[in-house]
Amino acid sequence: MRPVHALFPLALLLAACAPAPPPATAGPIEIKAKLIASDSSWGNTEGPAIDARNNLYFTSRGTYKGVVKWNAKDGPSRYLDIATGAGPGGLWIDDAGNLFATATDERQILKVTPGKKVSTIAKGFEKDPRTSKGPNDLVAARDGTVYFTAPNGYDGSSPNGTVYRIGKDGKTSVFSEEITGPNGILLSADEKTLYVAHNTAPNTSKIEMWSLGADGAASGGRKELITIEGCQADGMDVDKEGALWLTCYSFGTAYRVTKEGKITHKITTDQKALTNCKFGRGANSNTLYLTSSDMARVTGYVYSAELPIGGIR
Repeated sequence: MRPVHALFPLALLLAACAPAPPPATAGPIEIKAKLIASDSSWGNTEGPAIDARNNLYFTSRGTYKGVVKWNAKDGPSRYLDIATGAGPGGLWIDDAGNLFATATDERQILKVTPGKKVSTIAKGFEKDPRTSKGPNDLVAARDGTVYFTAPNGYDGSSPNGTVYRIGKDGKTSVFSEEITGPNGILLSADEKTLYVAHNTAPNTSKIEMWSLGADGAASGGRKELITIEGCQADGMDVDKEGALWLTCYSFGTAYRVTKEGKITHKITTDQKALTNCKFGRGANSNTLYLTSSDMARVTGYVYSAELPIGGIR
């Protein structure tokens, strides 16, 4: 047997030649959101949207059903009673100041001018109204094309939902029937890619993407950007680097997902029923506003988070 002291030089030599252990994988940068408004009449707040003057609009689905307007100077005020069956869902404001809204129970898409003139731009679009839960979220392109989601459920256990497109001619057509529970929907900054968030299980979320042709229709097959465990995907927004910020309902978490499908940042909120997010504009472009409620969907909450990367508008 070799003496013990004779083994020391060999051990030192082997240690020197051994590869260095891999560095610990850094997790996403964590950011804590700040509560800026709450109200017991808002219930489940949804659909944040920002106008050119940095007024924040969001939907109230509690005892008050309609759209709420908020700014840092004046606080919240009731802006417009629309879609009063369950309250409106998603909102979008275009560059002309028109507000688009999903009317969930009414099964309609509404357009509201800056002067508060309301018109219906889509109705009767559902193939099977018995299984649909109504339109959920929407996004409007600069050319007037509108995309919106209509899920049949939210946790992956229901039949596939539908993504619709309202063309520049005003006609509504099916964009996709490929995925379960389509929820949050968003266009890339150049409007050449459409993103849709959905869930394949209660805690498993995916973001899907389609390339768009000049007419706004899909020009290729669907691709998956990312699968996220521990998330129930809801609304999204996009930053100047083309990354998506995805809110996770029931987790009180929002993730930043790069164009390569990597998670780099994580926002947390005290209330867990996080529904959607939207960047401010201009001087407030680094502020992300997030809508939420308590899990009983009684009191609505609005948060803000200051981010190192701003939004695109």
